[in-house]
Amino acid sequence: MTIWPILLLLLWQAGAAPLAPVVPLPRKQIAAALLPLPLNLREGAGVRGYDRDLKLITLRASRNGIICTGLRPDDEEFDVRCYHESLLPVVDRMRELDRQGLERNKIYDIVEAEIRSGKLKLPEAPTAGYRMLGPRTAYDADANTAGPAIEGWQSIHFPYRTAAAMALPEEGTVPRTVPYVMATGTFWSHVMIEHDATPQK
Repeated sequence: MTIWPILLLLLWQAGAAPLAPVVPLPRKQIAAALLPLPLNLREGAGVRGYDRDLKLITLRASRNGIICTGLRPDDEEFDVRCYHESLLPVVDRMRELDRQGLERNKIYDIVEAEIRSGKLKLPEAPTAGYRMLGPRTAYDADANTAGPAIEGWQSIHFPYRTAAAMALPEEGTVPRTVPYVMATGTFWSHVMIEHDATPQK
């Protein structure tokens, strides 16, 4: 048997384009995206997911002002987030800049400048956020459950308020189970509410 067919096959495999990620059905994407929310908020929440071209699309309209963004099919992390629709443009811009590989301080500088210029608008009142993050392998898609390796937390956003003004500690000064303020005094200032990782249903 000649070795040429084997060599040609190996060369073809080496040069072949990687397989496109499998995009789950909309109902599967919706179920996963809603996991960070309390049960009584899930029914009215809107959901954004991905089409076959990995373009972000609306899978379900919001009836309560909350919009959840589901898993990107090619991400290795389980990262789902829900925010009030008034804060979503700022969140989207920050995620866009993060995907470009920019550091946090640079992202803050760019977004701050765009807020000052009027390109981005902040909500007029405090808003809540909900997020779950962890290894994708800890998420059971069939059962739609997240294992203990996936953390969940909530945030309450108070743009430009300081930790001192809210009588709360700053990030890094207290145990993670005590509410604290991240990005104090900036447009991204928010109270973090973390807790022990527990399986989510």
